[in-house]
Amino acid sequence: NEYLNAFAKSRRDGETRVVSVNWGVWAEVGMAAEAMATRTGTAEPDWEALDAPLLETRAQTNEGTLYRKHFSASDWVIDGHRTAAGDALLPGTGFVELLAEAAEGALPLEISDLHFLRALDVADGQSREVTLHLTEEGEAEIRSDAELQGRKGTVLNAQARIRPLHTPARVIDVAAIAKRCTTVETAAKGARIKAPQEVHLTFGSRWHVLRETRFGNGEGLARLSLPEACRTDPEAGYILHPGLLDPATGWAMGLIPGYAGAHLWVPLSYRSIQVLRRLPADVVSWVRLAESGAGFASFDITLADPEGRVCIEIAGFQMKRLEGQTAFGKPAPVVAADIEFDDAQSIPLSPEEERLRQNIAQGIPPGEGAEALRRALALGLPQVIVSSLDLDGLRAQADAATPRDAEAAQTFERPDLDGDFVAPRTETEKVLAGFWEKLLGVSPIGAEDSFFDLGGHSLIAVRLFAMIKRAFATDFPISVLFDAPTVASVAALIDARTGGGATAAGRDETDGEAPRKQSFTHLVALNRSEARRAPLFIVAGMFGNVLNLRHLAQQMGPDQPVYGLQARGLIGDDEPHQSIEDAARDYLAEIRQIQPEGPYLLGGFSGGGITAYEMVHQIEAAGDEVAMLAMLDTPLPVRPALSRIDKALIKLAELRRKGPGYLKEWALDRLHWELTKHHSQGDSGQGFNNHKIEMAFRAAVAAYALRPWDGRMLLFRPPLDRHWQVSRGNWVSSQREYVFEDNQWTAWVPGTQVIEVTGDHDSMVLDPNVAGLARHLRDEIARLESGAPLPSEQMNVAE
Repeated sequence: NEYLNAFAKSRRDGETRVVSVNWGVWAEVGMAAEAMATRTGTAEPDWEALDAPLLETRAQTNEGTLYRKHFSASDWVIDGHRTAAGDALLPGTGFVELLAEAAEGALPLEISDLHFLRALDVADGQSREVTLHLTEEGEAEIRSDAELQGRKGTVLNAQARIRPLHTPARVIDVAAIAKRCTTVETAAKGARIKAPQEVHLTFGSRWHVLRETRFGNGEGLARLSLPEACRTDPEAGYILHPGLLDPATGWAMGLIPGYAGAHLWVPLSYRSIQVLRRLPADVVSWVRLAESGAGFASFDITLADPEGRVCIEIAGFQMKRLEGQTAFGKPAPVVAADIEFDDAQSIPLSPEEERLRQNIAQGIPPGEGAEALRRALALGLPQVIVSSLDLDGLRAQADAATPRDAEAAQTFERPDLDGDFVAPRTETEKVLAGFWEKLLGVSPIGAEDSFFDLGGHSLIAVRLFAMIKRAFATDFPISVLFDAPTVASVAALIDARTGGGATAAGRDETDGEAPRKQSFTHLVALNRSEARRAPLFIVAGMFGNVLNLRHLAQQMGPDQPVYGLQARGLIGDDEPHQSIEDAARDYLAEIRQIQPEGPYLLGGFSGGGITAYEMVHQIEAAGDEVAMLAMLDTPLPVRPALSRIDKALIKLAELRRKGPGYLKEWALDRLHWELTKHHSQGDSGQGFNNHKIEMAFRAAVAAYALRPWDGRMLLFRPPLDRHWQVSRGNWVSSQREYVFEDNQWTAWVPGTQVIEVTGDHDSMVLDPNVAGLARHLRDEIARLESGAPLPSEQMNVAE
């Protein structure tokens, strides 16, 4: 704001008049009023009716679109899906239909990473309110109402992602599949075949759809039809009829090795549901067993009309065997950690909040805003303050307000953790506990509480170690949190370096686990695995920070050691590596202290994959072996620049989309780029030498001479961002970079296997997307350890 004021004043005598209008608080509208309405529980979305079978109303909010439905036990989608004990609950396919309807008919579409987190049961004679929240980015959550100790809120039942598809129509050869499946069961005319799950569940008439089943080697084919009385259901607006979809995806349990029907199997997740068209009243279901293990199975399923035109393509439908049926349909009791309470108004307002509420009540009325602006502009001043409140009174109010630490935030009680609360004992521990309380918003903090268990992440860690540097005049890389995640262990590191930390009276210095000595510059243990297995070594991305790889290490499990390799000079005065070859050499020197000889398991995130690639060459040049190289969305060292014709095609496409206003927008963007391209941006001041690391890395990759490799490389990447189609059939991303299926690696590594995972370039290694990436890596490492052959289809695998 001060910059805007100064800019307006500096242009006072210029040809263009510039006015900086300092608006005071508004009443009824604006960010402050909306925030206060949310805080006091008085905000209510503007709901509008929807013409959809399972969604009643819709409302637009700042965070996306909300959909609402009130389910009762008499609704057929609930009443027709009951446990043996008579409990009525929404089937998993009911959630799928809700998500499809939220797309509002925009077919084709893909529902991906659908996870069922809590059963949604409805007691007879009662109802449940269900809300579906869909963000502009396609993230979806389905929640239902809940109550705990008289407080109302919602619990999370399912989450998924929705995105539009650009895929051509597909057809399967139904006759050829039927010919391969020779074990046939056909229902008598007018009758049906009972689904395997009917041993444990009671289904309504809309689930009585199975007419013929055929089993072959690892695959099966079924024909299903809605009963005559409800064949018009698809015309009522159902996109993926839940009663039809449920048996169509669950009829082939017999493909699971050893399946005998003694246990109920329930759905866990769908990796991908590609919806090309609505389900008709008659469908064929082609099911393939993808994998099975101890109590779980995964299927790939194609649903088509009787002529073979594909309606739905499902990949990675996972089911889990329940060892006992008595608890099915009875969700686990709701605890405070599960529920998102909606009674924020019951929490008293702080003095600051109360003053803000009073000021909002006296704020600028929306109806007077236009006239206030006209008067402000008529004054001819470069800066005008518009306020309905007395400025001197506001200043006095601010001066009288209770002083608060600028870094302090609202604090919450310490959550239930695995360990008991241990009060800080030394002066260093007390100072650190105070830092954590401010940054994490939790109080009190115990000496043995884990930074990560309390919700800490890399951005908070940066601020924490900046505070440590100011208070104790000592630098630590934030990666020490992996070895020293508690207040006590960080305090011990500080005391060891500064010579401080007198032991509190009565404290046994042998209590607790001492932090492990940090003897490496680059190598960071990302988990605490003691397993005697070959470790997985992953090179951090361009900025050299390994903290975002912690999620992947956790998903790999306690029996798989995972180490990250961070850049030199990340914190402190050390200079970064100036060449990829030197970085690879130093990384390998530390790796060999952990694992003296191969075969090695290597990986690299983003630009770090280029350093991992050079490490492969150096390992093989030394006569050793690399068992696995995994690139996590790594580009070539130098990407091809956009051609002039492609730049012109992008501008033309944007001009068509945005109209003449695009020319002004482009000119302003160009001016901004010209003004900033020579400005050497300093580091953020938050503890990382990001700019220094980035500049050194960019220079190193530009000079790196890429060499071919004849090994097998796994390239994990997110879905392609095909934003503009340009010349020669190429595509350009929204970041104005060419998009290639294999990131152009196949020309250098013919054995490249592309595996598409969920998320984007950054979020693919973060929860919840990282689960799929970790599963692929675990499977590959297990295959290497067992000596199993490569999968028959290994070149391009969709996650």
